[in-house]
Amino acid sequence: MIRATWLVLMAAFSMAASAASGDATREALTKRAQAGDTQAQVALGRSLQDDGVAADKAAGTEWYRKAAMAGSAEGAWMLGSATMAGVGVARDVPAGIDWMRKSVGIDQNADHMAVLAVALLATGSTQEALQWAQKASDKGSAKAMEVLAMARLSGEMGLPKDVPLAEKLLTAAAQKGDPDAQLSLGQFYVSGLFGRQDTAAGLRWLQAAVDGGSAKAAGTLAYFLITGKQGVTVDGARGVTLARKAIASNEMLGHYAMGVAYVLGTGIAENPSEGWYEISLAQRMDSQQQLKSAGDYLAKASAKLSPAQLAQLKARVDAAAGNSPSDT
Repeated sequence: MIRATWLVLMAAFSMAASAASGDATREALTKRAQAGDTQAQVALGRSLQDDGVAADKAAGTEWYRKAAMAGSAEGAWMLGSATMAGVGVARDVPAGIDWMRKSVGIDQNADHMAVLAVALLATGSTQEALQWAQKASDKGSAKAMEVLAMARLSGEMGLPKDVPLAEKLLTAAAQKGDPDAQLSLGQFYVSGLFGRQDTAAGLRWLQAAVDGGSAKAAGTLAYFLITGKQGVTVDGARGVTLARKAIASNEMLGHYAMGVAYVLGTGIAENPSEGWYEISLAQRMDSQQQLKSAGDYLAKASAKLSPAQLAQLKARVDAAAGNSPSDT
């Protein structure tokens, strides 16, 4: 089962260090970069790409290129990232992957190997992807363990299906504190995807992911607590609190859970208008059509709204949707 949340791994393209800012800092970085300091070249590239000035994107990528050509693993990684995404340079996925290979060949960064594996999977290079994922997993990368767990769970990527091994790998990744792995593990226990349902364990792992900062986990857990799906005990007040937490990060599932709460009147006073609005907004953000039951809840809310009210709500959703990213 190849899940969309794998794409979260691609966020690792961005290095953890903060971008430099301010004219004085930019000037100092420029002097060091021009003198051949590869760390400064990468930092300057990041500063240029993050300053909000479209014209600086290309200049930033060129500084990554200078660092990469001088043998900097970080420079090669950032250049690969920019090239794959088409930031400051024409989008070229094969070339981007080549730079990523060069980067991990230099510094052996396990988490980067895991991201490289995901990128290769997206291009159909399954065998090489699994080789990098295994190598990264052996080095202790939680992201790589999640990749291998999904491969074992699905049996669709050249590895035999092995559900117990998938559970073991995903648990190991979750125990390392990776919120994405914790979210996946929690969902799979609640849904019974490992061949048995363990709701208590699922809820614990979902909460761990929430505590680790996952807005998606907050929205997921909120939905279960509001609806009581999969045998989860309803706790509307906690569910609404979690939905609001997710909405604070503009997470699609937070909007959806909040809308359902309004429609059902669970954890909050029933409000068909707000329910219709939140669910419709979530639908607009749902590029992968995950919200299978949205239509039922919308129908329930619509039955209590007039045509004029629905028209006003649609206009409100149209305005809000223009400022909301789609879920990827």
